[in-house]
Amino acid sequence: MLCQSWGGTVRVFPAVPAAWADLVVHNFRTQGAFPLSAVREGGRVRWVRLTSEAGAPCVVRHGIVGPIEVRDERGRRLRWDTADDGAISIRLREGESGFGPAPDAEAEGRV
Repeated sequence: MLCQSWGGTVRVFPAVPAAWADLVVHNFRTQGAFPLSAVREGGRVRWVRLTSEAGAPCVVRHGIVGPIEVRDERGRRLRWDTADDGAISIRLREGESGFGPAPDAEAEGRV
C-alpha cells in the first residue's frame, strides 16, 4: 500500500513490500483534500510534500527516520507539532505546500 488516509491521518508508504525499495508517488489525493507526493529510496522515505487544497491542518505519519525539517515551497520553516504514533501535525493555508526531505537527503543532493 503506497498511501493510506483514514481517521484524520495521512500515512506515507504504510505497507510496502521490502522488494519495492524505490518508489515515487506524485499528487496522490488523500482524505481531506491533501495531494501527496513522496519518494522512497533504498527502502527509506526520503522526501514528502503535502498541499492543502482546503486550508486545513494535516496530520501525517511520514515514515522519515530521524530528525525532520518542515518547510514551505519557498524553503521557509513551518511550525509543526508532534502528534501520536510517529505523526506530525502541520497547519497549512489553502494552496500552501509543506514538508520536505530528510535532512541528509538534501545534503546529499538527492532532492
